[in-house]
Amino acid sequence: MTPAAIGLILVSALLHAGWNLIGKRTAQTVRFYAWAMGLGMLMFSPLLFLVWSEVVELPAEFWWLLLGSGLCQTLYLTGLAKAYRHGNLNLVYPLARALPVLIVPAVVLITYGQSQLRVQDLFGMGLIMFGSLALPLGCWRDWHWRNYCTPAIGWVLLAAGATAGYSVLDSAAIGLMKAQGMSAFGAGSSFVVLQAAACLLWMLPLVRWGFGESLRALPDLGWTVLAGVFIIGTYLLILVSMSMVAEVSYVVALRQVSIPLGVLIGVFWLQESISLPRLQGLCLMVLGLVLVSLQA
Repeated sequence: MTPAAIGLILVSALLHAGWNLIGKRTAQTVRFYAWAMGLGMLMFSPLLFLVWSEVVELPAEFWWLLLGSGLCQTLYLTGLAKAYRHGNLNLVYPLARALPVLIVPAVVLITYGQSQLRVQDLFGMGLIMFGSLALPLGCWRDWHWRNYCTPAIGWVLLAAGATAGYSVLDSAAIGLMKAQGMSAFGAGSSFVVLQAAACLLWMLPLVRWGFGESLRALPDLGWTVLAGVFIIGTYLLILVSMSMVAEVSYVVALRQVSIPLGVLIGVFWLQESISLPRLQGLCLMVLGLVLVSLQA
């Protein structure tokens, strides 16, 4: 992985932790994320118009990938919103970020029949997974499988699975755009706007008829706009970095560097408590991230 790709992912991680803090502190509703996606899309829409002549020439396969990605984004944001209603930031955020590290390589292997991951990569990802299992625990002697059967964990699993889905779909879509001659930035900048539009196609009916939330009531405008800019900007950086690596699994793994940042924000800003198993699990996850980053 090139230094440029690593730098983009690290900046993206900071922005990602930022908009999750806004989502947890300001509102835990799907409506909030719908407004954030819509406003973020409008803010970044000029980037789409700059390459519009190239976008309209993309094959039909691209538009199917885009539609699938929009559905996965909708499920991801829905899972995240509902999970934040039932769990703390320093529980929900690490789990939602860590689980896709194992899911994505499995999806890549099933889809393409091969993987460029090595034993060291798998070991690092395993540490991330084991660390995540410690996060729901208050103390080790209270361990029980029921600790993982909570509404928060259920919604986190939905968010994690959806993350794996859109990561693989988006990597394929960006590959198609580059194959058509688009630059890494042109492909990434236009795709985030198109993806936001596709997400809204799925999300707006879900908000209105699925959850019965009124779209007329705009959440706090300032925080919603900031969250929207962070959401779109974060993923723009990730999509550009995807074009610089051999396999999307590396990007998904390295971007989890935002996990310790999210936990620290929960503890020091939101005044959330952190147990010893949760702290130990976090250390395991950070060690796994370091191993994956060194191999990438």
